[in-house]
Amino acid sequence: MNAGLTAEIVTTGTEILLGDIVDTNAAWIAQQLREAGVNLYYKTTVGDNEARVRGVIEQCMARADAIIVTGGLGPTVDDITRNAIAAATGRTLVLHEGALATLKARFARFGAQMTANNLQQAYIPDGAILIENPVGTAPGFIVETDHSAVIALPGVPREMKHLMTATVLPYLRARAGQTGIIRRRILRTFGIGESTIDHLLGDLMRSANPTMGLAAHTGQCDVRIAARAEDAEHAEALLDQIEQQVRGAIGQYIYSMTPGETYETVLDRRLQAAGVTVGTVETNTRGILAERLSQALPGFDPVALHLVAGVDDLSGELAELAEMASSDSHTHERLAALAAESVRRRSAATVGLALVGTGGADEGVFGQRSGETWLALASAGALHTTRIAFGGQDDYTIVRITNQALRQLWDLTT
Repeated sequence: MNAGLTAEIVTTGTEILLGDIVDTNAAWIAQQLREAGVNLYYKTTVGDNEARVRGVIEQCMARADAIIVTGGLGPTVDDITRNAIAAATGRTLVLHEGALATLKARFARFGAQMTANNLQQAYIPDGAILIENPVGTAPGFIVETDHSAVIALPGVPREMKHLMTATVLPYLRARAGQTGIIRRRILRTFGIGESTIDHLLGDLMRSANPTMGLAAHTGQCDVRIAARAEDAEHAEALLDQIEQQVRGAIGQYIYSMTPGETYETVLDRRLQAAGVTVGTVETNTRGILAERLSQALPGFDPVALHLVAGVDDLSGELAELAEMASSDSHTHERLAALAAESVRRRSAATVGLALVGTGGADEGVFGQRSGETWLALASAGALHTTRIAFGGQDDYTIVRITNQALRQLWDLTT
């Protein structure tokens, strides 16, 4: 089938580059383009400088069928988008009498004085298609060239969304010849690295339709699959096929397809269904494991008893081992095992989980971490220990350590 229309998004606004506001417009437009079957290849943010905006638009016109520009259509001196588009497309700005009449009527309706600078909002490039803006004062417009369509929209989100939905999307669908739609799914994985996923999925990563991409986070990676087809039914069928192949390769690591759903939330549901509760001892993770478990699922707290201490703070039957732990790795393992069994008995939980670790620090140019952490998991009649080859209490290390603990709890529910 037709490869479809290609598009770019250009967001103007120095305030975005300065970090004063977040560009939510581009994300929303990207979602609408995806649903309309339009291929989005680039997104650019540029400050309120006419020469730079013009340069970006000229670059976009050389490689895209449609360029959607948001912002800079207001009445102030720094609203230079219409000038930049006119220059990039070789047009002059002309007064649009219809836009002017609408503008005057809107000010009259609200009983407001229309100042002279508002007049510039009624100027659009010669030959452009006006996009009426019934929810604001600045109209949009479309400049068609031999190869591209440059579409200007106001930056106010409410106005942009209205014009995009009412006018721009139907225009793009017609321009594309109704070439179909794009559907996507997100397979959220845990406990497997991005490079390992890339290796295991092999040729699937190079597929043209459906396509696949990865988005890595600390200890977690999303697998995005997307398919283009003439209609939703055929797109979903393509996704079903590739999802089955992905699951065949890494299915044991996929925990959810719900956007934003955390591993802890799904794990808590599984623990609840299996009737599993956990007692925890954490010496170098600041209680973060218990916190991640307890906050995930409203109404269910799998943590029956939770202790946070340094190795030297452990007492009772653990005291002798704790004194030896600073120099003996095997003692760390024994200490973790005893701590896991002790907290299981004290809490009457189904399992006891201990994280007993040494201090650690970044070393070398690659930030390699020193120290170690022992993870022990005790249940009735069973004890399992795992050595994690780094210690420390920085946020990144704690996430990695607690991720391994969460994965071992998951294994209890399979």
